Amino acid sequence: MPGTALWRGGGHPARASLGVTVTPTWQRIRAVYGRRRRALRQAMLEPLLVGWPVLRQVVTSALSARGHLVLCELGDVRFFVDPGDRVVGAWLMWHGGWQRREIDAAVEVLLAAGRLQPGAAFIDIGAHIGTHTIYALRTGRFERAVAFEPEPRNARLLAMNLDANGVSERVVVVRKAAGAAAGTATLHLHPRNTGAHAIDVPPSVDGEASVAVPVVRVEDELQALGVLPETVALIWVDVEGYEPQVLAGLAGLIARSVPLAFEFTPSRYSPDVKQRLARLLARHYTTVHSLGRRDATAPVGTLASRMHTDDVLVY
Repeated sequence: MPGTALWRGGGHPARASLGVTVTPTWQRIRAVYGRRRRALRQAMLEPLLVGWPVLRQVVTSALSARGHLVLCELGDVRFFVDPGDRVVGAWLMWHGGWQRREIDAAVEVLLAAGRLQPGAAFIDIGAHIGTHTIYALRTGRFERAVAFEPEPRNARLLAMNLDANGVSERVVVVRKAAGAAAGTATLHLHPRNTGAHAIDVPPSVDGEASVAVPVVRVEDELQALGVLPETVALIWVDVEGYEPQVLAGLAGLIARSVPLAFEFTPSRYSPDVKQRLARLLARHYTTVHSLGRRDATAPVGTLASRMHTDDVLVY
């Protein structure tokens, strides 16, 4: 009929040319009701699922048990995470990052000290799923990186995250553990924290799983990869108490005073090991900067008397 607009959604036709008001159809009423019901359900359930750690862990553990991954879009970076990981994975999912300020702080300190040259290489030992490698490359101060990660599932996520961030061609992934000498070791797996797997000492009382992993001296591996010592600008070590053994495999780079960031965990070292570690660093570095606790910058020799765990930068 001329002058008549048909309402495609159903119901009665509206005579627009005559100024007849269109009445809501049953379908539109149902749509409004559905949206409001979903909004109410989300308002009621979200505080429980997100705010209550127990319920949140039930949901994420169920996803992990079924082999699902979660992709976290976090501004200029993105990460695939295991939803069952209650530390790094949980922080990325619920808080939007994991220790990025530590990388940024280390870069700022080294820039101010004139210790970051163009074309530098970043070495990540205990790279986990790649957060620190990707954060380092995003600073724009490193041309390439080498990431050591021995645990197979972590190494798989590491490779996926490098690809997801478009940096795969700038990073070599070494699926091996680092130590004082080449060989093999037992890596004990933490059942809830995929970043806490540890060599030789089980990281949790209820964890039973372990895997045999190859061990290499970092310097030997870098030489095989053609990474020249003079191009290495920062070495990042996070190996759950195995730092003294890893540093023993970095003797040449330490002798060159290559800046070194690591998790200083004196509770895991014997008094003798702690003192030897402090003396080694004092021979080749002058300064320790707190990345985790934000303690005042101090002479590197103060590590010998420190009792608390901290992520530190020595240079």
